[in-house]
Amino acid sequence: MKNAEHHRGLEQRMEYFDYLRILATFAVMILHISAHNWYLTDVGSWQWNTLNIYDSMVRWAVPVFVMISGALFLGGSQSMEQILKKNVKRILAALVFWSILYAVVVYFATGCGIKNAVAEVVTGHYHLWFLFMLTGLYLIVPFLRKIVESESFIKYFLALSFLFSFVLPQLFEIVSLYSESAGSVISRVMDNVDFHFARNYVFYFVWGYYLNRIRLDRKARRIIYTAGIIGFLATILLTAGVSVWKGEALETFYGYFTINVMLQSMLIFVLVKQRFEAISVSEKKKKFVRTLSEYSFGAYLVHALVIEALNLFGIHSLAFSPVLAVPVISVLVFVLSYLISALIHKIPFLKKYIV
Repeated sequence: MKNAEHHRGLEQRMEYFDYLRILATFAVMILHISAHNWYLTDVGSWQWNTLNIYDSMVRWAVPVFVMISGALFLGGSQSMEQILKKNVKRILAALVFWSILYAVVVYFATGCGIKNAVAEVVTGHYHLWFLFMLTGLYLIVPFLRKIVESESFIKYFLALSFLFSFVLPQLFEIVSLYSESAGSVISRVMDNVDFHFARNYVFYFVWGYYLNRIRLDRKARRIIYTAGIIGFLATILLTAGVSVWKGEALETFYGYFTINVMLQSMLIFVLVKQRFEAISVSEKKKKFVRTLSEYSFGAYLVHALVIEALNLFGIHSLAFSPVLAVPVISVLVFVLSYLISALIHKIPFLKKYIV
């Protein structure tokens, strides 16, 4: 009976990861569509504010992707050999293929020249940075697993990471808005400390594992939901306020290592986890969700190509009222990207190596 309950618990966690992965994929598409013309509209205009609202509401997407990976890998039993041969190999193969494909498209679409096309291959298209980052996290999984074995170590690690990834960098950003010289002092202190191991995306990687593992009571969830709502509102209002103040579109509060975005990410992760555990889903729906989740990686990789293809036909966030344009085009990109991913999954060799 105990083993059956354990298996059911693992299955539930896997299923809520599927929902999170699909939602995060859609959120990334909304982010890229709303961000595309954000700099081209007048700061403070209704179009600019509309795009800001949509963009601000989905900044959690990438952190949640990383949190899912952390929960799966730090809580999993994969050996380093398995991670290298299966996961890292797959990501690198996908990175090479899609970087070359996007570079070829950019070369013929813009006439950028061979040197720029080669640079595009080496650095990757704007959304492929995620694969570089994920590869780095996979390579340090054995070290992080040692940390998460201890309750005291994991809390200490998260506290350090929060301080050096969020508190100090955001303090630097905010102070720099008022005084560049004062901001440079904070920056020099951070550089002198030279603390990197527990910084940036490794926080979300470990944080996802921890939130997946612990049980939160109702009071704790209410605090997280309240903080998350504050995070959403802060992202919208602070971005608008500082941009109007400075007279230019500023991403100061859009960053993945801002406290407001971290609170958003925590809310989404915990809300989906709690919501899924509280409902019963039919086997047919479970199968459909698993299939969509399986196609998510391919949809993420191809969605930028779909967005750029639509732009050529004048289909973008300012083609008509952005209030409707962003969600309508996002759904269109979502459907087309998943269809392309589904087609690629029908080809065994491509399915194995590029999606």
